[in-house]
Amino acid sequence: MTHRSRSRPRRQLAVALALLAVLVAACDPASSTALVAQGLEPQADGWRGLPLDRERTMPDVTLSTTDGDPVALDEAFLGTPTLLFFGYTSCPDICPVHLASIASAMDTARVRYDALDVVFVSVDPERDTPQRIEEFLANFDRRMVGLTGELDVVEDALTQLDLPGPVVEGPDPRGEGDLIGHPAQVIGFDAQGRALRVWPFGARRADWVADLPRIVEEWSS
Repeated sequence: MTHRSRSRPRRQLAVALALLAVLVAACDPASSTALVAQGLEPQADGWRGLPLDRERTMPDVTLSTTDGDPVALDEAFLGTPTLLFFGYTSCPDICPVHLASIASAMDTARVRYDALDVVFVSVDPERDTPQRIEEFLANFDRRMVGLTGELDVVEDALTQLDLPGPVVEGPDPRGEGDLIGHPAQVIGFDAQGRALRVWPFGARRADWVADLPRIVEEWSS
């Protein structure tokens, strides 16, 4: 399955990092699920990501790429560690902060996208057309994988991970429709599709720089 472009959009990444700096400096996130990005304390084992309290696996659902190809989520990313994040392109805070931090850390830590999948699943399929998802991810790195699907399928995936479904929180003060509350953590899966750690909103670029090489080294086999 080919789901990556090989060119690194450095210019787009620079724009994303500038946006990240603005968002982190703002202390009044628009979404009630947002927190100030303050970094994670190292765990006893040195990881910044938090261990899960019980076993979870990649959800057994079928979504679609931005090209319209079906993707069996529990099969498509086997063999490679995966970072999975649920969000939406109109998100004012959580989504751009997470994705910009990961994209920058991938570059700094020299972790290749053919060694680690970064997957974004839209919780707002009504507004998030394939083109809109592609344009959104291009602000960070085109090699990130954008997926979409019917809302009930996305909610099923979230339920399988013991995560809440998206909730409309009210009008976006920017005039871009409604704000949507959604899970704020990135979930890390090993090459066998087992969820091992989560990075809540608050994880910073330095946390990812520390953890990304370990993900590839320890979760790839």
